[in-house]
Amino acid sequence: MLDKTLLVDIKRNALDDGPGIRTLVFFKGCPLSCVWCQNPEAISPFKEISFNRNSCSECETCLSVCNQDAIDFSYEYRINRSKCNLCGKCIEVCPNSALKFVGQEYSIKDLLEIILKDKIFYKNSGGGVTFSGGEPLYHIDYMKALVKELKKEEINVCIETCGYYNRNKFYKFILPHIDLIYFDLKIYEPELHAKYCKVSNERILANFEDVIKNKSIEIVPRIPLIPNITDTDDNLSKLANYLKTLNIRRIILLPYNPLWVSKPAMIGIKPSYNYSEWIDIKNKERIKSIFSDLEFNDF
Repeated sequence: MLDKTLLVDIKRNALDDGPGIRTLVFFKGCPLSCVWCQNPEAISPFKEISFNRNSCSECETCLSVCNQDAIDFSYEYRINRSKCNLCGKCIEVCPNSALKFVGQEYSIKDLLEIILKDKIFYKNSGGGVTFSGGEPLYHIDYMKALVKELKKEEINVCIETCGYYNRNKFYKFILPHIDLIYFDLKIYEPELHAKYCKVSNERILANFEDVIKNKSIEIVPRIPLIPNITDTDDNLSKLANYLKTLNIRRIILLPYNPLWVSKPAMIGIKPSYNYSEWIDIKNKERIKSIFSDLEFNDF
């Protein structure tokens, strides 16, 4: 059993991502690498250092303590990550917290203690815990012990998944202990999925078609509305028809949020997709008309 793993965030008293008051747990590591990822800091399964240019006063204190010559003020992203050994000395001395670790290690015991602090709120509101990321099922050997303990505590568990998981392990270790799945469906055509998400969707669709046969828990597909990628008439129409053939009635539409666009630079990544506008009314109505035969949240 894997006792520890990396998380990028824990949000308590959340009112999204499932019913009632919830604790959201964001795992670090994902088998996909979507060009529009809202949490790019959660893609890599390894600890990283982020640099916030807006917080930097250019005092060069970090430069004076780096023994690896990894700090370079002429470098676009400040850190030469091929030299950085993640010692954290630069983080310790930065007076403005412009440098931070991304990814903190949590044992199952430590994470359970945090989740259980709000058990009374879950009970009174019909809430619980939601595992997100990244991809929580990328950490399935850690998750299997965690969800088992939460089941003993009668806590509602929701998993948000990209669907690219080991099906045998999922059915054996995870499914018996959870209550709700938000299953992301991004792009219908395998070639386009591979282009924009770095892996084909064949395993994802196969896992989805198989798990919806299970009637013991609720499974809700979610569709992210990414301008010029997932929100095209062709892609959305194919997804709508696909869901109807599977007798799916309820979906969640996730409108594009451009607030992520500054994140990749903080971890030394130059994004290949950069769209800075919110979805407009015209596109909202176009998208709603495509899914008019299905039930979905207004947005």
